[in-house]
Amino acid sequence: MKNKKSLLLLSLLLVLGGCKNDESSSRPFVGKTDGIVTLYSINDFHGKVAQDDSYNGILAVQGAILSDLYYESSALILSAGDMWQGSYVSGYDKGESITELMNAFPFSAMALGNHEFDWGVEQIQKNQEVSDFPFLCANLVEEESGKRPSWIKDHVVLEAEGHKIGIVGAIGAALEGDIKASALEGYEFSSDLDILSESYTACVQEGAEVVLLSLHDDRDSGYTNSIQESDIGFMGIFGGHSHQFQNEKDEKVPYVQGGSDSRGYSYMRIDLNQKELLSIRYEDVERSDLDLADSGFAKTVAKLLEERQAQPIGYLEGKWTKSKSGNLVVKAMFDMARKYYPEKNYDETNLLAIHNTGGVRGSFPESDASLEITMADIQIVSPFDNTVVILPQRKVSSGGLTKTYTYPYDNLGFVGKTIDLVVIDYLLDNTSGMFSKDGALPLEGEGKEAIIYDVVAEYIQENSSKDNPLRAEDF
Repeated sequence: MKNKKSLLLLSLLLVLGGCKNDESSSRPFVGKTDGIVTLYSINDFHGKVAQDDSYNGILAVQGAILSDLYYESSALILSAGDMWQGSYVSGYDKGESITELMNAFPFSAMALGNHEFDWGVEQIQKNQEVSDFPFLCANLVEEESGKRPSWIKDHVVLEAEGHKIGIVGAIGAALEGDIKASALEGYEFSSDLDILSESYTACVQEGAEVVLLSLHDDRDSGYTNSIQESDIGFMGIFGGHSHQFQNEKDEKVPYVQGGSDSRGYSYMRIDLNQKELLSIRYEDVERSDLDLADSGFAKTVAKLLEERQAQPIGYLEGKWTKSKSGNLVVKAMFDMARKYYPEKNYDETNLLAIHNTGGVRGSFPESDASLEITMADIQIVSPFDNTVVILPQRKVSSGGLTKTYTYPYDNLGFVGKTIDLVVIDYLLDNTSGMFSKDGALPLEGEGKEAIIYDVVAEYIQENSSKDNPLRAEDF
């Protein structure tokens, strides 16, 4: 990626010299032009506030946008969802502090992503109370009425450069399966495109000259394709969910997505006088962009991180990967099930621990020596508030083991057998099959719930010391 500081200086020199275009750059500096507005979007941030060995952090993201050659005070910043869940800092108060950081950033609107629902609808409403910007989800409807609930908006009309821009928010209709059933109870994501058409029309009736869609869904999903094939007049789509860098500028409705986890952002540059999309791109974020963030915002972030320092848990060592980290997670589930249900005499022949691969989001830090880790490190690997339960006497199917981590690691011998399972409640459904919630036992006994990251922390604490850390090679 090009050096932004150098480009800023070069652009200034070109403008002072009377040149409007830098032929050597893929993004020419055009200077201030009335009626031209840039909209930026961040998707799938997942609470990555701090800069560390793995993530650029929120200051680098803000610095990258503020130093973007097209950034002006009239620019609008949006989110295409999944902003909160994914780190110790964000999980501490279930996204409230992240929302307050988004106020200070500042954001103008956010489309809900599937992980906004991880703590339930009531938490979304609580976070909305501290938000200075609207949450949008046009196709979130009540199962009984089929109508959008009164607490969520479908669209907003924003003003910039004396013009009005409509923003409609939506979420992929198939993403209900990516949310724990209990967290979405009573609601569903509608695939009815008439809903989006009505939201588009509402924007136009309120004076919007162009309308964009902020959509938490991948470009290649069935829902996104159906929007592309429709006659709804969206000028462009800011996307999310798949954590990809995607730029489909030649589509009927141009689509762009800017990576994830503080790795990038996307933008659209629009000539509102001509109702024309001038450019649509994504950009990488560099770690050094942190130095370009607003100083007041930097102080706010530093204060939050100081308040959210996690306590030490235990010690790890070795070349940890996502796979090895997932293997530790299921080993922790297995051992804690043995600890809390000693009367069942669990061993590697009558108990199987299962965790979906998608629920393991990162890896423990690598270290050549014994490294003290905290709950923050654990929640990089396992950030979700899923509870751990035991399912007595379930017949194991090969399909039920698809895309999972298991312990014992070699699980083929369990297929077709009827044994106890220890799983996270994300896997539970209402059928009579392998993951039926009927008869589920909480890990720590009646009346108690064990959250998966607490289970992992307890396992690490009890099985490691500075002189005898848990080693990656054993997992």
